[in-house]
Amino acid sequence: MARGISIFLGMDYSLADNLEYIKNAYQAGFRQIFTSLHIPEADYAQIISQFEQVLNLAKQLEMRVIADISPNAYAYLGIVANDLGAFKRLGLSGIRLDYGFKPEQIAEYSNNSEGLLIELNASTATAEFITQIMAAGANPANLSACHNYYPRKNTGIGVDALLRKNALFKRYNIPVSAFIALTEAKRGPLYEGLPTLEFTRDMSPRIAGQILLQLGIDNLFIGDACASVGILTQIGQLETTVIELELAKFSANSCYAELLNGTHTNRPDAAEEVVRSQESRLMLLENSYVSRKINPECCTLRPRGSVCVDNLHYLRYSGELQICKRDLPADQRVNLVGELTADSCYLLDYIGDNQQFKLILR
Repeated sequence: MARGISIFLGMDYSLADNLEYIKNAYQAGFRQIFTSLHIPEADYAQIISQFEQVLNLAKQLEMRVIADISPNAYAYLGIVANDLGAFKRLGLSGIRLDYGFKPEQIAEYSNNSEGLLIELNASTATAEFITQIMAAGANPANLSACHNYYPRKNTGIGVDALLRKNALFKRYNIPVSAFIALTEAKRGPLYEGLPTLEFTRDMSPRIAGQILLQLGIDNLFIGDACASVGILTQIGQLETTVIELELAKFSANSCYAELLNGTHTNRPDAAEEVVRSQESRLMLLENSYVSRKINPECCTLRPRGSVCVDNLHYLRYSGELQICKRDLPADQRVNLVGELTADSCYLLDYIGDNQQFKLILR
């Protein structure tokens, strides 16, 4: 799984800001850059003057740059129409064909001799359009797909649409990318975030990114620019195999501190109503550091997202960590020790058999 950032020249950030952002992203493990050459609000004179410096830095860092283009991009860049070699000479690794390109033209582009990757718009693709591209002789090994980001609120796509579109490309082993928004540093002119999935627009980037990964996205991009070093680090460290759950609250009782230090695994016979940690009893009751009893405390109602530990009254289950997947009543044998953030609750649906997870204090 690759991670990428977005750079928007001629917009809110100076050339120096963008170059520094690229360096920070590289240090955090990002290896791809997305940019657009057809934003109506952008200053195109500024784009052209800065583009070369961005591409030079990306080349030095061995980061791939994909540019979103329309047929007008040839004129903006002073390139002869259909001269794909010119894009390669500029330093681009690929071009994303947003609109205005016919299936036959896309198929021809995918067979270019320049090693230029051709990226399709995953959000607007139809089965008929992809079939036409393939029938025209396209080379699927030189194709990728990338979903749109949606600057205006209420216009992003839903999970069902994302999965349906992804399936069209997975049939040909074509990798698919998508975007998450930032909660800060949102791009103008609307400043409402640049997500692919609408319901993740105002969500923690770490949670939104994991949702896309669990939905099978191959390459994860931050849509807005510029993300803080902290956010870059969080996204750069995401694993596809371990789900990170952010905590809104957690007990001050040091008895439970070790639950935050390790990786948990949901049982292979995943429960319907709770996530069950296979490791928690050993963490809390018998390890090389401590041997203790879990006394009853805070035995209250357990809303969805509650982090709970069975106390000594649950006998052999004492010390088991559970996270509620639905609202559950109070039980004098169960201690409420923490709560997930509202965003993290969305990830509970992806914790199935043997899925690993961590608890992260915000």
